[in-house]
Amino acid sequence: MKPRTRRYHRTRQAILDAATEIIHEEGPDALSMRELADRIDYSAAGLYEYFGSKEEIILAVCQEGHQRLAAYMLEVDREVPANDYLYGIGKAYVRFALENPDHFLLMFSYPEAAGAPENDEMHQENDSSYNILLQGIGRGISEGVFPERPGFGLDELGYAAWTMVHGIAMLRVTALREYPLDLDAVDDQVIHNFLRGLMTA
Repeated sequence: MKPRTRRYHRTRQAILDAATEIIHEEGPDALSMRELADRIDYSAAGLYEYFGSKEEIILAVCQEGHQRLAAYMLEVDREVPANDYLYGIGKAYVRFALENPDHFLLMFSYPEAAGAPENDEMHQENDSSYNILLQGIGRGISEGVFPERPGFGLDELGYAAWTMVHGIAMLRVTALREYPLDLDAVDDQVIHNFLRGLMTA
């Protein structure tokens, strides 16, 4: 890239990093163009060369979070059996939430970033977390590991799996954040039990 392009990308990333810090420290309502400008020693007017509004910045932070979530899931070995793969991406989803709680909560609480998968360009990308999940389930269906039932095919199986791991992740980063129990071990049992249900015709 040309030096000017590199500078543009560096400044844009600095804005997103500063926005993430502010959201972590004070919440999304505290985010403002003036606060961002102070954080990165930039002019507030100059920020509009990169983003048209505070809302665009929040959306970009959410999109960055979705990309990171997908990266966690893509680390899982695709060569393992279908049920083990689905277990792996489920655990990766929860691990992302635990290691990035602020990103996770913002991603699924900001309306423009948490739309329905079929209506959201973010989820239509081949490497989105939603499509990684569907591809894993689709592979299990094609291999006969996850039998389809009348009215309960790929989309329904995907919905069931998503709600299960998302529920675990959301509780772990909110109400059960300080819960005095080995929740990792419980999560293992919950996900394994869910998979056994999927594998039963």
